[in-house]
Amino acid sequence: MSKNLIYGPVPSRRLGFSLGVDLVPYKICSYDCIYCQLGPTPATTMARKPYIASEVILAHLDARLKEGVRPDFITLAGSGEPTLNSEIEAIIRGIKTLTEIPVAVLTNGSLLTDEKVRRDISGADVVLPSLDACDAEVFLKINRPHRDISFETMAEGLVAFRQAYAGKIWLEIFLAAGVNAEEAMIRKFKVWTDRIHPDKIHLNTAVRPTAESYVYSVPEEKLLMFCKTLGENAEIIAPFKKHSKNNGSTDIRAKILDLLDRRPCTLPDIASGLGSHQNEILKYIEPMISDQEIEARRIDEKIFYRRKRTE
Repeated sequence: MSKNLIYGPVPSRRLGFSLGVDLVPYKICSYDCIYCQLGPTPATTMARKPYIASEVILAHLDARLKEGVRPDFITLAGSGEPTLNSEIEAIIRGIKTLTEIPVAVLTNGSLLTDEKVRRDISGADVVLPSLDACDAEVFLKINRPHRDISFETMAEGLVAFRQAYAGKIWLEIFLAAGVNAEEAMIRKFKVWTDRIHPDKIHLNTAVRPTAESYVYSVPEEKLLMFCKTLGENAEIIAPFKKHSKNNGSTDIRAKILDLLDRRPCTLPDIASGLGSHQNEILKYIEPMISDQEIEARRIDEKIFYRRKRTE
């Protein structure tokens, strides 16, 4: 089993320093979101099964914790939709026996229509679901879900989860210009957010290369306006300010630059070359693009990163 089941800790805009735990193989997901930073989903699925056994995940995590890492959160996320792992309840319960570090679950929310899934993740301290659509038309356009998932049932699943879950819910809304980022749509979002009643609403937009080239970011001033519409618990998480070059590990950044000095690489190329998880590498890619150390180019539907040369 890959040593990269556990990755980080990596800096997270919402969770501080997060130790990631991969619960499913690469791109096992119920959605094929146009904005996914890991690229397209080859085939969406709703099949829940122990893609990676709980005892394997817990053994890897235990070994990592014994190295002395102290993240702010242990985050169940990774390369696809973590609730598709049917052993997620046992994984959360097992983590609680290993450490007092709080557990977060990053989910697209699509399986919360299932009462068992809602129970399975109820032991987490924080759940961070997504709601990227305000109606069925936008849902098909931005999330491109498995054929058995409808917008209404998905959204009602989020409402039902709020009613049953005692922990914190931080709801993320990813906004893409020309797709779901008009004021009239935000008012429709508010109908649902008022019913879901999350503790926080996080507005995000494109800051990294996305699965589809037509995904464009929403300006900060427009996101601020949307926050006012959604209410006082809404905030922007997309990083508009320039990153400091001291952000993140200097060693990892240097290794990425060294690799890209030789040739342009895709995200899987970089992760493989450095023996790291793709999600871990992405945390460094973003500030390096912001700092104009590297640049991204799309070639034949693949995103390549290369060292930016100064004239």
